[in-house]
Amino acid sequence: MCGIIGIAGELSDSASTRLEHARDLMWHRGPDDSGLTIFNTAILGFRRLAILDLSPAGHQPMVSPDGQVALVFNGEIYNYQPLRSELQQDFPFRSHTDTEVILNGYLKWGWEGMLQRIHGMFAIALWDNRTHTLYAARDRIGKKPLFYHQDSRGLYFASTLNALRVLLPHSSAVNPVAIDAYLTYQAVPAPLTIYQDIHQLPPAHQLVYREANQQLDISRYWDVRYDQKTKQTEAEILDELDTRIRQAVRDRLISDVPLGAFLSGGVDSSLIVAMMAQEKAEPIDAIVMGFSDPKYDERPYARQVAQHLGARINLHEHLLTANAVVDLPEIIWQYGQPLADVSIVPTYYVAKAAREHVTVVLNGDGGDELFAGYSRPVVAQAASKYRQVLPAILRRTLGQQLGWIKQGSLKYLAMLVAAGQGTAADSFTYDRAFRAYRQTAYADSLLQSLGTFHPDDLYQPFWLRAQASDDVDRALYGDLTTYLPDQLLTKMDVATMACSLEARSPLLDVSLVEYTARIPSHLRIRGYTTKYLLKRLAERYVPREVLYRRKRGFVMPAGDWLKGELAPYVRAALSSDRCKDRGWVHPDFVTVILEEHMAGRQNWGEQLWTLFVLEIWARMMLDGSLRRSDSLEVLL
Repeated sequence: MCGIIGIAGELSDSASTRLEHARDLMWHRGPDDSGLTIFNTAILGFRRLAILDLSPAGHQPMVSPDGQVALVFNGEIYNYQPLRSELQQDFPFRSHTDTEVILNGYLKWGWEGMLQRIHGMFAIALWDNRTHTLYAARDRIGKKPLFYHQDSRGLYFASTLNALRVLLPHSSAVNPVAIDAYLTYQAVPAPLTIYQDIHQLPPAHQLVYREANQQLDISRYWDVRYDQKTKQTEAEILDELDTRIRQAVRDRLISDVPLGAFLSGGVDSSLIVAMMAQEKAEPIDAIVMGFSDPKYDERPYARQVAQHLGARINLHEHLLTANAVVDLPEIIWQYGQPLADVSIVPTYYVAKAAREHVTVVLNGDGGDELFAGYSRPVVAQAASKYRQVLPAILRRTLGQQLGWIKQGSLKYLAMLVAAGQGTAADSFTYDRAFRAYRQTAYADSLLQSLGTFHPDDLYQPFWLRAQASDDVDRALYGDLTTYLPDQLLTKMDVATMACSLEARSPLLDVSLVEYTARIPSHLRIRGYTTKYLLKRLAERYVPREVLYRRKRGFVMPAGDWLKGELAPYVRAALSSDRCKDRGWVHPDFVTVILEEHMAGRQNWGEQLWTLFVLEIWARMMLDGSLRRSDSLEVLL
């Protein structure tokens, strides 16, 4: 797990100096080693977090014996051992790393052949000096990030936005489309970034840059199909899932450094930890983060799992309190652009706590997207029948009357009528943050700069592209290809790497993703039971009372904290002249939602948190009036 960076094309005297400085801005992603390799028209840089083969043989950039091909690689290749066995007939290996498998795989099979064979999480960049071509790719699901910029000087890339901005010989302007997307979805979707001239390579995409003619080609190299269903019975599917998940766990236990797991007490992480405990000879270090508010605290369930597994688990409990959020500038800085998932704070601190015990953790990411853990697929299934029963005019009327409800006993009915008032494609996009308030909340200057653009335009193509059998499959495909990589996997990668910790996700194994896509919807969802099959499987390993309870998610009580301990900071930041002058949101709208939330008349926690994160990011990255090391006290 590392940080990669490079230039293809620029030949200025300052290029290598800038690259070295930018590379070391990613020290947290690789504190164990650093490297730099310079060709006539390319420079590659690297920061290493040593996981496999801790010796100097794992140093990067890794260069071919003839000195003509160089590779930088961030991630883990889980099938590297069988690939190595195949390659060592033709290549003498100098290390025991998966990096060398990628390099020799390219030399034997070429770029496309190598890319199709490797399975894992990765961001790869390879320079072939013989053809003056840069190849790069991001893993199929989007676990590892890769940002890039192209101009007349050449191509620039890095693992982080912060490093890439330092590497570029110019400053970058903010993209108003990205501001709109962030305010709507609380994240900036790939291929956008918050900056106009910097892009993020989407998951399952490759990049080929030919330096001779400055030609840049971006293409998708993998996709998942949902329209080829298995004929297995439920019992057969459960056995197949058991085998595949166990193998995915086993593959991710390979490490030359201490390894543990995040344990929330939910279905996904509990199943992973239980299988880890059976596969490893020594006890598993399991880290859990809790809250003092019992509404959010899942430590009791984690304790039940640990008690059930007995001596095979070492449970490490940590408590998150509101005063931890005073370090929010450092957390937001790590992302390089705003991300308003409320769990960025607890995820950062649980990663920090885990690093006290281990260097690698396994987690349960992917369970909701593969096994229908969210309400969206369930609502999609119910709405499909709802549209068949009620005429369009009645559905529209009910949607207008009830669709605005976000909380309380009518929440799920409101979700159904909101989804059913239009087409399935219309209801696919996320109704979050400022999506319903764009015309009333946005400043005139932002609306004018957006023209006819709407953030739904970014996600609608995923619904249309899905090779699916029904709306449930399309909703699952949408979550897998948008919300998961844009928000959840970004959060996990940035939070863990900020603490020099590697996170592995067995449930996102590619073969498992492809298999679960073949499961028919009537077996994946039973009534209104989310994650039905995974819960049935987990019954074999963990207590039932842990599995069949209300889903909470790993979130802090942001709404309560915003009108409690965080209230002075939120008021100071969002009521300031600096914030008002940005031209993104109407000051009067901000004043209204602040007052209504603080008085308890309406819960605007989601919108206020989204604005608060954006303002802190802007003060650090645009104004320079706030440093990453500052506490929130500076806002007062």
